[in-house]
Amino acid sequence: MSSLAVLEDLPSGYFVEETPRGILAVHADSARALHEAGYGPDQDGDLVASELAGRRPLYQFGPAAPPEAQNFLIRRFSHGGLLRWLTGDRFLRADRPFRELILSDALLRMGIQTPRVVAARAIRDRGGWQLDVMTRRVEDSVDLGWVLGAMRRGELAVPARHRMMERLGSLVRELHLHGCPHADLQPGNILVNLSALEDEPPSYWIIDLDRSSRRSELSEGERQTNLARLYRHVARRDEQHGPSLSRSDAARFFRGYDPDGESWRKDWRAVRERHVTALSWHRMGWLLERVFGGRRPDPRSTGTVEAPAPETR
Repeated sequence: MSSLAVLEDLPSGYFVEETPRGILAVHADSARALHEAGYGPDQDGDLVASELAGRRPLYQFGPAAPPEAQNFLIRRFSHGGLLRWLTGDRFLRADRPFRELILSDALLRMGIQTPRVVAARAIRDRGGWQLDVMTRRVEDSVDLGWVLGAMRRGELAVPARHRMMERLGSLVRELHLHGCPHADLQPGNILVNLSALEDEPPSYWIIDLDRSSRRSELSEGERQTNLARLYRHVARRDEQHGPSLSRSDAARFFRGYDPDGESWRKDWRAVRERHVTALSWHRMGWLLERVFGGRRPDPRSTGTVEAPAPETR
């Protein structure tokens, strides 16, 4: 019997290792590489900070690790907003990374691209738990935050940006049709292939599924609330750095989200109303977060970080 009930629901191919301090769920195909890298239920091995930019720190294995392990990224859970200042990376519940693993596997089986989870881990730490999720790196990709910055700077041709926005709408539609309102639907949690910035069709991956869940069906209000979350994050960037999306970009998004044209007008009005109603509260929260929460500025919006060069294969 596992110490956490959620471990009984792990997909096939994963097994659990436990010590008095830690719990590790790992896929059988990657277990040997992780063991050789020194990563276990209560050991990090040779972890170093990743060069990838983002709101939350990412880690990877150093050069001494096996080549396969060097393709893995480790996201250490951290609280958002003011809680980051109070509790850092300690959590009361140990089950969150394992629930994310289960949801990620379910979305992959439904045809929604998300990086496959290699391992999930919880370690006892200072009266709580330190939580990790390890995934395979999505090569030759950037996140939507970087893309919006490029749009703002006029670096994307109109046909490319229209293709990207329409496919983005389709991605969110697929999530909602499968009953999954991403708990943190925002540009930093959506990756797109670098080649889409030129002439290739866009291919998206959804990442960071912590606190997300699935249900049989979403109500209209749940859909619109999730759309409003995405819009709020884009609007926040635009307020800080200048507009990134045109009216035609928004129209392309809703063409992908509502290809039959039955609900997009109603959805758009609801999104705008929710945004305007909550804007004052969100601005106050953003201010407090900047003052007390230790939020790092995002260099992707201003062009102070470059997109990674595509790998030569």
